[in-house]
Amino acid sequence: MKISVLGAGAIGSMLGGLIKHHAPDLDVVLIMRGDHGQKVDEQGAVRLQGPWGSRDVPIAVSFDVSDIAGSDFVLLTVKSQSTEEAIRSAVPHLGNAIVISIQNGINHETLLQHVSPGRLVMGMTATNMAVLEPGSVSLQLDGPSVVGPVPGHADITPAAQAASVLQKTALRFDEHPNVLGVQYNKLAINALGYASCMSASNFITDAVCNRSWRHHVGRPIIDECVRAYEKAGIELARIPGRPDMEKIQGFLRLLDKPVLGALVGFGAERIYNRKPIVFSLYQDLKRQKKTEVEHINGAIVRLAKSHGIEAPYNAKVVEMVHRLEKRDGGGFFVRDEVVEEFERHQE
Repeated sequence: MKISVLGAGAIGSMLGGLIKHHAPDLDVVLIMRGDHGQKVDEQGAVRLQGPWGSRDVPIAVSFDVSDIAGSDFVLLTVKSQSTEEAIRSAVPHLGNAIVISIQNGINHETLLQHVSPGRLVMGMTATNMAVLEPGSVSLQLDGPSVVGPVPGHADITPAAQAASVLQKTALRFDEHPNVLGVQYNKLAINALGYASCMSASNFITDAVCNRSWRHHVGRPIIDECVRAYEKAGIELARIPGRPDMEKIQGFLRLLDKPVLGALVGFGAERIYNRKPIVFSLYQDLKRQKKTEVEHINGAIVRLAKSHGIEAPYNAKVVEMVHRLEKRDGGGFFVRDEVVEEFERHQE
């Protein structure tokens, strides 16, 4: 069996590397680029860090998409803004491979323009992975992941096959009939998390647990997501053991309670100061790369607009992130700057 990973950054390198480690008889190739790809190629192995410690996994690396030819499965893990380009370049070499999209954002409509629904599986992972240095990937936060058929496609066989392959990572992968509902749940959490990245703030301890940020930035963003989803009639779904929009809203309310909120915040700080959640947007801004913000907060803006309402706070995140993308020498806003801009936005 051959498994190719197209766009092997943090998620792709980790999944491909774990599959190869636990099933060394499988033919696994990482289609890579950039400093991370060059380093893995030089090492002849990808370094995986996680609860198991550190392990170097020998694995094949390619910088040519044509090397996916002959694959039984192609894991698509590119950034959302690269989806169209990546799948178009892959089509001539796909053959009968099943394409498994494990990405941020909502990308099935783009993918269906190039891949038949019977060969496309959509996925979502609640794990948090990061390339902390070229050649090395860290599992920051473990968690379940799901795969399922594209919306409106009843045949679950490809999703079952995809789950079987991904379970070789030794991470939790399950089938889910409403993977789109799960993706929308994660989209809202990412929209909230991306706002914290604008000031390079720890999502939980420096942003959510900060009263001013929570009231002027966090709550307006998540409330807009709720309104947009309700207006669009989106049926949300969640996976056990991971936060969803309802839990996030409850957590925000809990933090406002005088005594209990302080205790909850203290507990959260003990956990997340030690092991912060690292969002891809933060990594992209730090490296002065184009971000996925148009496919996360921007997706909320477009969804709201398509149903006759506005999402000005998510639009504000998009506008501010684009400003950071254009900054000479990179850099981030100060958290109070972000709060002040959102306060003025509310006037």
